[in-house]
Formats: sequence, C-alpha cells, structure tokens
Amino acid sequence: MAYDLLTTSGIDGLVTNYKNTEANNRLTPLTTRRTNYQTLDSAYTTINTKLTAFSSSLNSLASTDSTSTFSSMRATSSSAAFFSISATSTAVSNTSTVRVNQLAKNDLVLSQDLASDTASTVITEAGSHDFVITSGDGLGGTLTSKVTVTFSESDFTNGTISNADVMTKIQTAINTDKAIVNSGSVAGDTETTEGSFKLNLNGTETTINYSAGTYSDVLDSVASQINALSGITAEKIADGPDNFKLQITVTDTSKYISIGNDITGTLVNDLGIASPNTKEISTSAVANASVFTPVSGYSQFSLTTDQSGFDYRIMSLDDSVGGSALASLGLNLGAARTSFEQISNDIDTAGYAYASSTLNAKLEYNGISIERNSNSISDLIPGSKIALNAVMQPTDPTVNISVTRDTTAVKTAINNFISKFNDLYTYLKTNLTSSTNGTTTTRGSLTGDSTATTLQSFFSSLSTSTVSGIPTDQINTLYKLGIKFDITSGLSLADSTVLDSSLNNKPDQVAALFNSTNGIAKTFSTRIAPYLGSTGYIMTRKATFTSNIASITDTGTAIQAKIDKSAVLLRSRYIKMQQDLQTILYLQSDFATFYSGLLASTTSNSTTTSS
Repeated sequence: MAYDLLTTSGIDGLVTNYKNTEANNRLTPLTTRRTNYQTLDSAYTTINTKLTAFSSSLNSLASTDSTSTFSSMRATSSSAAFFSISATSTAVSNTSTVRVNQLAKNDLVLSQDLASDTASTVITEAGSHDFVITSGDGLGGTLTSKVTVTFSESDFTNGTISNADVMTKIQTAINTDKAIVNSGSVAGDTETTEGSFKLNLNGTETTINYSAGTYSDVLDSVASQINALSGITAEKIADGPDNFKLQITVTDTSKYISIGNDITGTLVNDLGIASPNTKEISTSAVANASVFTPVSGYSQFSLTTDQSGFDYRIMSLDDSVGGSALASLGLNLGAARTSFEQISNDIDTAGYAYASSTLNAKLEYNGISIERNSNSISDLIPGSKIALNAVMQPTDPTVNISVTRDTTAVKTAINNFISKFNDLYTYLKTNLTSSTNGTTTTRGSLTGDSTATTLQSFFSSLSTSTVSGIPTDQINTLYKLGIKFDITSGLSLADSTVLDSSLNNKPDQVAALFNSTNGIAKTFSTRIAPYLGSTGYIMTRKATFTSNIASITDTGTAIQAKIDKSAVLLRSRYIKMQQDLQTILYLQSDFATFYSGLLASTTSNSTTTSS
C-alpha cells in the first residue's frame, strides 16, 4: 500500500533518495570539477619539480665562465703515493715528469731535557723576563715577536720553581702572546706641534694625523684613530700623576704591525715607537710552543713554526737585556743555528732539529730542480695544485703527470641533460595523450592544457633544431653529436663514439653547441625561465587551481548545507503526514467498529420483529 512509504523506514528511504538525487544533480558536477583541478594541480607540481631539475642540468652546460663543465680539467698522476695533483677550470693542458727528493718541514727547535721536579738554577726569583723570537715572513723579510713571561711569587715553593713549571710558563706566554707596542712616557700638559706618521698593519698603511696640542690631547686623538681600525686597539695610559704612555695592541694575532718615522712633527720620535723596518707580530701567529716528557721524570720544551719551509724558519732566539727565560732552557742561541743533539744519560744540547737546507721541499720537474716552502704547491703549473706525499728512492720510477680537459665530466653533464629532458618530456607526452583500452578511452590529465602543450612543443622543436650562428660544417645540432630525438621517448645517445670523438677532437664545437649565444642549453634556460619561480607561469597556474578548488569546496559545502536543511524539512513533512495517516487509520478503525456494531444491532432487531 502507498501508506507503507510513511513508515519510519519508508520516510528514511524517501529522505535518502532526495539527498542522493540532489547530490547527483548539484554536487557531483562540482566534485568532478574539483577533482579535475586537483589532478591539474598535482600534475603542475610534478612539472615544476621536473622542470626545475632540468633547469639545474643546464647550468654547467650553459655557462661560459669557470663554472662551465666545458672548463673542467682533469689531472692525473702515475703514482699518487709520491705525488698527487688537482686542477681547476683555469688550468692549462700539461704533461710532465716529477721526482720528489725532499719534503718540506716545519722548523723545530728543542730545549735541553731537564729533570721535571728539580728547581731551576736560572729562574730563582719572581720577576718578568723578556725575549725576542725572529722568524722569516715567507717573502725574504723577517717578523719579530717580543714575548714577556712573568714569574709571580705564587709560582715559587720555598723559594724555588721547578724546571717543568718554568717551561709551562714560557709555553703559555708564547702561545697567548700578542703584538704590543709600548711607548715611552711624555708629560701630559706639554705642548707639541701638529704632525703625522704611518701605521702599517699587515701591509695596509694608514696615515695617522694629529693637531697641535698637549701630549694628553694628542694621544687621545691618535688612540681614537687607531681604534677605528679593525684588528688593533690603542690606549692612553697614565704613567704617574702627569705623564702618559701610548699602548698599541694588535688584537688580530695573525697581523703584524710596523710604525714608520714621523712624516711631519716629532710625536713618534718623542714616544720612541718608530719601527719602520721591523714587523712585530704575536708569537702565536708564527710558532707554537709545547712541553713534553722525553723520558720519565724529565721535561723538554719545543718551538715549531706554523708554516714549513726555509722562508718561515726561526732566525734567532734572544733573551732581552736582563732576561733569562730562554737561557733557563738552553735556548738563548742568538742567530747561531746550533744543531740539537740528544745525549744519553746527560743533558741534551739545545738547538735545531733540522739543518736549514732540509726545510724546503725539493723536486725535479721535467729535470729541473725546484724548491718550495710547502709540500702543497699551487704556483708551479698554472691552475693546478700539487701535493708532495713521500720522498722517492733512486729505484722508484719517475712520476708522470698530465692535465687535460675533463671529457668525463662533460659527458656526465650531457647524459644528465638527456635524462632530465626525457623525464619531463615523457611525462608531458603521456599526460597530454588519451589512451584507449578496448572500448574505454582514458583522457590524459593534461589533455587540452595550453601550458603543457606549449612546453612539449618547445622541447620537441628545439631538440631537432639547428643552432643559428654555428656554421653548417661544424657541430650545430644534437644529431651531429650522436644524440637522436624520438617523438615518443625523447632524446637518446644513439652513438657514443660520435660524442667521444667530438669531445676529444672538437671540444670547442661541443661547447658552442650548448653555450653559444643561441646554444641549446642557453636557449632552453631562457625559454623555461618564465615558467619557474614563485611568479612563474607554473606557480601562477597552481595558484589559480588552488583558488578554484577552494571556491568549489565552499560552494559544495553551502549546497550540502541547503540539501541537509531541505532534508530535515522534508522529513518533518513526512512525519506530519505519517501522524495524519495514523489519525485517519485510527478513525477508520473506530468507524468500522461502530458500523459493525450498528449493523449487528439492526440485523438483530429485524429478526425479532419477524418473529
């Protein structure tokens, strides 16, 4: 019966049918559109990733500077155990022979070995001791390091200080030393004339100008100008009630200081700080001190230059007047290059571990004797850096080295270009094409998309085009390089021998094919640039997709809310109809009962009358 539809389950069915019908008519088209946009958005994300990767593969091929893969050079050594070599893009082709005869060494001076706990016989009371270390600057000049070591009362026990503690104090003084220039004392209220002098900080000269005035004011002005420089500070220091000194400290321990004579005026002369021919530097910038135990119960001090070679050697070790720090270790050697001698069961002879003639690296390069301060040499072969690893014996074969174009690097870059090209091209090709399986045709996710179509077309045309500006008798197409294009699968290295031959015999033509003005890599880079980046075509389209997806989602949500609201109202109407039907059915039942009773009563009365 029709009223079966007004049962609870019937009403549920009617409401569900209504919601499904409305959803099919009003929401399904929106869902389909949103899915299409989501598919496109995902596809564009993939395109962006693949196109970015392809763009990266073009960088070294399109470049014409030192980052170009065509500038890559390859250096080889027939025996890296003795001699290794690396080349930069500025290297020139080279074939040479090398023999390593001597490795460079860091200059090393060793003290006497002294009983660690035995009291020093030289340092017997508290006080400061100055000494000077002179070393080579690597350019034929000298560097001067003035060191002060201070022994305080607390360093002594029962009036003595051990040899080990003396060495440790000297070690600390050397390794923490800074270049400090201390002037003489001048009367603060005395007038001086205007003038100027030059301060040289590690080769950079600065002219310090000062006006006429009292020494106190002039020192303030000079200190202010020096403090404006990087790596150096200056301070006016009181020296008694009316006198002052100037203290200049090089805070950058890698830099030396040299102060020239007065250009005008007399300030530098009055302060006693002129040192035009002396480059003062912190000891820690040129050498390192250490204390070690050669045998149990003994201590020994060593001083090692930071850089190897004759030009950086220690040139002299001198205690200043009144100082005994170096003498306490047997190292007040002056300019004498005394050889260190290890003596069993006695005190060693302090001195140098190596003869000065053994400090440089020595090699034979193409039969010519060569010397360098370091085992790492970058000024022998232009654009190449060589490393001496071990000394060769007379029986060792001569090392052969060569520097050539790195064709392997170029080939790797070209193969990477092909791989990234195909990765994007085949993706576009696949998704721009509809496929049929039996009677079912599946539309490609990018079918009809203008951006994807333009990209695919551009990739197809450029891979088979001729590079303008390159003569026809030269390599002006990928095909002439052994690279073929297939409309389905993209690029392939069809003939590697052609590529190898071209790289070996016509490297400049291969480079021009990619990085000339209209070269393939340069043209690709120019053409795809507008597609990339946050404001490129791809991200702009993705932003549109995102906006459309959000708009459709909002519309769908609103429609769904209306459907749900209408379904509630419809259910209320059906329930009212159900209630009305129940009332009618109840009245019908009562009427039927009443009619049945009335009929029965009438029949009974009729029978009685008849009788």
